[in-house]
Amino acid sequence: MMKISIIGAGNVGINMFEALRKKKEIKMVSLFNRSIEKILSHRRKIFITNNINEIKKSDIYIISTNDDSIEKVSKKLKGRDGLIVHTSGSTEMNVLSIHKNFGVLYPLQTLTKDKLCNFKKIPICIEGNNDVSKKKLEKLVKIIGSKYYHIDSKQRLSLHVSAVFACNFTNYLFSIAYDICTENKMPFEILFPLIRETIEKIEKNNPSKIQTGPAIRKDMNTIKKHLKFIKSKNSKKIYSILTQAIIANNER
Repeated sequence: MMKISIIGAGNVGINMFEALRKKKEIKMVSLFNRSIEKILSHRRKIFITNNINEIKKSDIYIISTNDDSIEKVSKKLKGRDGLIVHTSGSTEMNVLSIHKNFGVLYPLQTLTKDKLCNFKKIPICIEGNNDVSKKKLEKLVKIIGSKYYHIDSKQRLSLHVSAVFACNFTNYLFSIAYDICTENKMPFEILFPLIRETIEKIEKNNPSKIQTGPAIRKDMNTIKKHLKFIKSKNSKKIYSILTQAIIANNER
């Protein structure tokens, strides 16, 4: 049985914990978080602590803290046997190089505590410093049930940047659309079919080839009308930047 400890009970850490603890091949032995209050609800499921020295001996230590804390946590785990991994999309694997066996376990998905994910539907990017680390990560991901990819640190950074554009920035644009709908007494759900159709199309096409809207048509009267309508200076600026980018991309 594989013993695992998770360090950091944020969105990734809790999703990992809940997915792993249900697997018979795995024994979750420790859940660490700096704020013990935030993990008190899990005390009947697993040993919890806010003292990193109390983390129990494990086969794999999963660091799921924010990116700036990974190296600090790694140093505090120095001398521990087992595989040390982090879950960051943009942090190099070598920040863990003080350990004999180390690597990366990066789930490519937007994760939140209030909606636990199905890891069988999530691709996981893995990287290991040697064959022992790689095989142990492969074994873990197979137990989880995810499809995995061997991705090095440079590739993972490019993937993370792509994900920020595809997910984080897009979600912010959704929030602008939500505010506009709400302010004008319209349900946001009226846009759902449009959003779904766009997603379905990009699954089969190069997104730049299916671009629609006033910018691709260079419909300047409509663009001016939109800019006059938008109240928020920030939203107006974003609209202008994206409009110019779409026009420039179409002219290449």
